[in-house]
Amino acid sequence: MSVQSMDIYLFNWINSAAMQHPVLDKMAIFASHNLIASLFIFLIASIFFKEKKYREQFMKTLCIVLVSLLVTQLIHAVYYHPRPFDLGIGHILTGHGSSSSFPSQHTLTVATIAFAYLLAGYRKIGSAALILGFIVGWSRIYIGVHFPFDVLGSFIIAFILVLAMNILFRTFNAKAKHKQPLPVTD
Repeated sequence: MSVQSMDIYLFNWINSAAMQHPVLDKMAIFASHNLIASLFIFLIASIFFKEKKYREQFMKTLCIVLVSLLVTQLIHAVYYHPRPFDLGIGHILTGHGSSSSFPSQHTLTVATIAFAYLLAGYRKIGSAALILGFIVGWSRIYIGVHFPFDVLGSFIIAFILVLAMNILFRTFNAKAKHKQPLPVTD
């Protein structure tokens, strides 16, 4: 079985329940569109009620999420992968443009947040975000706008991106700490 055949098979397996269970359909649409906003609201609220380290982590995470948006744009500029509905496959539960399917930006955003917090040692927030990432990824497949490998690719890209950005942050911080101030002269 080819990779593309497996991707289509898994898509059909997940998406086949769409339009058969109205409550599940509504839950999937909600998860697909609203869980990211809910996660951001929680993280923004946490910076007001927690210590300085939470504010710093939030800012780092926000920078990585912005970079993930750029990475997605770069991938879309050089690689086009049709969405399931472009190929006439499955059920679509929401309106969506016919843009490149890989990677799933919704999943990438939540996975980036999850890995940023997990790798920084915030296990509870990171684990909760990772669970939300799986739910968002599942919902994007269920509603018919992404293939499973688009979602899997989003998790892989998010992990690599967070690792790379953490290295850049550490390098920048190390260089900033070792800089000698310039002498002031009259």
